Amino acid sequence: MADESPINTSPPGEMDPGTDIRLPDEAVAWKERYLRQLADLENTKKRLARSSAQEVDAQKETLLRDILPVADGLDLALLHSSPDDDSRNILQGIEMIRSLLGKFFAKYDVEEMDALGQPFDSRLHESIGVVRYPGVAPNTIVRVEKKGYLLSGKLLRPAQVLIASS
Repeated sequence: MADESPINTSPPGEMDPGTDIRLPDEAVAWKERYLRQLADLENTKKRLARSSAQEVDAQKETLLRDILPVADGLDLALLHSSPDDDSRNILQGIEMIRSLLGKFFAKYDVEEMDALGQPFDSRLHESIGVVRYPGVAPNTIVRVEKKGYLLSGKLLRPAQVLIASS
């Protein structure tokens, strides 16, 4: 008996790995289209994930920037409070709240910049004035009016400072 294997009379195309039969050109075209669409879907997923992460980071930065005036107010209250017996409990309460806020900042990788005595850097500091300050090198920060903050090493708010003149 003669070998009765089917003869593939279809136009040349790609081999189907499951059946070792040549696929017609139309099937090859559909397969390529499917693979392109699958790749597009994966790229879209990645782009949306990146976009979503960037939006979350921007919202987080906005929220943290909005909380900074609370820290400024607590710092001012601590700076201008007196340790007499009448206000000791209030002072302790303010210190506790400021401590909680410090822990909140640490949780979200927000750190205060130490600007006093440092050379002025326009990328990190905002000069609100220049003062004569004997014994201090020019362009050195002599007073910090508002603390500066970094978020994950990136500037969240510049420090507002007074610098020494020559």
